[in-house]
Amino acid sequence: MDCRQTREFLSALVDNEMIDSQIKQKVEEHINRCATCKNEFELEKKTKQTIQAKVKILPVPNELINSVLNQVKTLQNGHPAYLNTAQNLKPMSKPWLEIAFPLGVVLTTLLLAILLVSVYEKKVNQKELIAKEVSGLINHFDSISQGLSKPEILSNDPTHVRNEILSRASFTPIFLDIPEFEIVGASIKDPHLHSGNAKCVNLIYRKGEKLIFIHQAPMSYASMHDDVKKRILKGEWIYDAIKDESFAIWGTSDLICCAISNLSKEELEKILKQSK
Repeated sequence: MDCRQTREFLSALVDNEMIDSQIKQKVEEHINRCATCKNEFELEKKTKQTIQAKVKILPVPNELINSVLNQVKTLQNGHPAYLNTAQNLKPMSKPWLEIAFPLGVVLTTLLLAILLVSVYEKKVNQKELIAKEVSGLINHFDSISQGLSKPEILSNDPTHVRNEILSRASFTPIFLDIPEFEIVGASIKDPHLHSGNAKCVNLIYRKGEKLIFIHQAPMSYASMHDDVKKRILKGEWIYDAIKDESFAIWGTSDLICCAISNLSKEELEKILKQSK
């Protein structure tokens, strides 16, 4: 079973829906060996848990329910004949007011609830989009940190790394001065592609066992969703974490940057704010 087929059953697996036992076994086996699908599965599970925890049904008072039901019953049964006389025209409006007010309260509450859920779902969807887009970078970071993949440029001389990147890249990247971290490697390959692409620059910073991998690309080339780009262009820094790796996304009007690290989200945010 490939990634596309597995994604079709992720929601059903999260919701504990009935799935053919053989298909379920194949899906679980694929998730266990595919880091990308496993990240998507964990994210979808976390999203469902978050929605269940945050979105609650607003209780409606019994008095309001009884009042609405009584007024509806009155309308269904028809008005008494005496309400049609001129003398009683004024009292005739009272039932309508009694119905209109509670119905208005109910409708307003429902609209507010729908609005809040819509805003929350938009944030959750954006978070899911971001997680999917950085999953490839996280996998690449894991390969480097585990020694399974080597950068094109490896050197203990930061000046040499900078000069090599500047001579190969098609744009001028941002070289952050991260406290206590030094540049030890770099590449111009796009982790999403099998071939090299000079439109991307990847810098590797190290401090002992701690690593920070910074991926940079022109804003026009970056594959990030338009909503995410808009947030970045407004100057927003997006911080989050997937399992043991944290990440940050920020940029300028020309570049988009994504840092992946084995630091905690709080540590990464703190150290990036101290960087120049």
